[in-house]
Amino acid sequence: MKTILRVIVTLSFCATAGCSSNYREMSSELGNYRPPSYFQSIADGTKAAASLSTEQDLSRDEGRRQLAGMRQKWRKVSGASGTADAFYRPEPERFRRLSTAARSDAGAAGVLKRGYTLETLEMLTLIRSPVIHAAEKRLQAELQAFSQVAELDAVLEQYTAFTEGLMTGVGPMKGKDSVRMKFPFPGVTALKGEVVDASVRAAAESLEIARRDALTNARKTYWNLLYVRKSQSITSETLSLFQRLESVAQTRYKAGNTSFQDVIKVTIESRILEEDLVTLTERTRNLESMLLDILDLPPDTAIGPPVKETPDRRLPALDRLHPLARDRRQELRRLRAQVGKMERMLELAETMILPPYSLGLSYYDDEAVLQAGSAAVKASFSDRTTAAVGGGLPKSPWFGTNDAWLKGTRSSLAALRADLRKTAAATDNQVRNTWFEMDRAVREEILYRETVVDLSKSALDVSTRGYESGTVSFADVIASYTNWLRVRLALARKISDIGVARAELEQAIGVSL
Repeated sequence: MKTILRVIVTLSFCATAGCSSNYREMSSELGNYRPPSYFQSIADGTKAAASLSTEQDLSRDEGRRQLAGMRQKWRKVSGASGTADAFYRPEPERFRRLSTAARSDAGAAGVLKRGYTLETLEMLTLIRSPVIHAAEKRLQAELQAFSQVAELDAVLEQYTAFTEGLMTGVGPMKGKDSVRMKFPFPGVTALKGEVVDASVRAAAESLEIARRDALTNARKTYWNLLYVRKSQSITSETLSLFQRLESVAQTRYKAGNTSFQDVIKVTIESRILEEDLVTLTERTRNLESMLLDILDLPPDTAIGPPVKETPDRRLPALDRLHPLARDRRQELRRLRAQVGKMERMLELAETMILPPYSLGLSYYDDEAVLQAGSAAVKASFSDRTTAAVGGGLPKSPWFGTNDAWLKGTRSSLAALRADLRKTAAATDNQVRNTWFEMDRAVREEILYRETVVDLSKSALDVSTRGYESGTVSFADVIASYTNWLRVRLALARKISDIGVARAELEQAIGVSL
């Protein structure tokens, strides 16, 4: 029995030693193996083709990344702060706090009920204006065109690689990129991206126009509301004076010291002022209704009084406003974007419609199975050009229609450039007119504040003392009070006119000064 076991162990050891020796030899042969030269050339060509395909894929991915970068850049513009060239940029931290509180109607009403400054009203306008929200949605709609440009070419590439360029049953089962997807598609895709970029730029300028006009309306309403409330105060104070004069006139008439005409005159003035006070109250409600419209609030929302502010009287130099307006006015920037869009559309159309510089005779697909050998069914590339496709049919039957479209587009582009020049000239004129209005408002406000108001007050004092001494008639006293009222109202109007004129000047320039 022991002898049998020794024999089995000896035989197992010999077999194992032989297998180990054979495995080492096989491993050495595999490690030192070199394929034949003809197979090595095929493998190198496959690697080179794979490397080229990878580079082309990276190039296409880079184009898509550029489109995504443009889309992300314009998406930031739709935020309330806008771009670096925005018409108005609020203080970020305060705007963030106010945005949280004023999104709801109740929150916005609470902010207005406590009284509001011009800056608060501007921020509320950016947050709540439906006109601005509509422009933001239009910009977001334009942003979707970036996806259309990128995804459409991706679908065409997939079709070419996996459907049109795949011949099942013959050769290796792999896809390939057609030369038709490599030229001229990269250039056409770039032009499509630039067209979309220009279209989005025009929409962004339309958004900035909506912000600018909404802010200008809010500013003008604020200054007019300040004037009306100041007029209410002045008129109410003057009405009290006339009511006392009416009482004095009736007393003097009963004593026989004045005529009944004086009593009638002061009574008429009192009744007129009472009616003016009612009118001013209704005008206040009208202006508050305008604010509710701008801020998209219910009509029964209660609004507190605006905080009194002094308008900025600094008048910028006119010679520097013209180039600033030509650079920053949103209508001009939008027209420039539209011109750029049409130029690129025209270039895109010319690329796809007009005959290229090359006849394209050397553009052919590497389809060896179909183009070489006894089973070839088509030539590698065309060696002649034809004017027709057979049966008397022209090769490009729609060229005449497309060429007419090109001519019409060129005329439209020329017209758009003429509109740009006209708008630039109109901008210069508007800047000049609004600058004049502000200059006049500042000059007249200084005149009334430093001269006319003081002289009118002195005339009133002299008339009052003369009436007490009997040297001035009662009618002259009434005239002095009326003039005093008119001058004070005019001063309040001039102060508000400065704010209104400045808002209109900034609107004409396209930037808050």
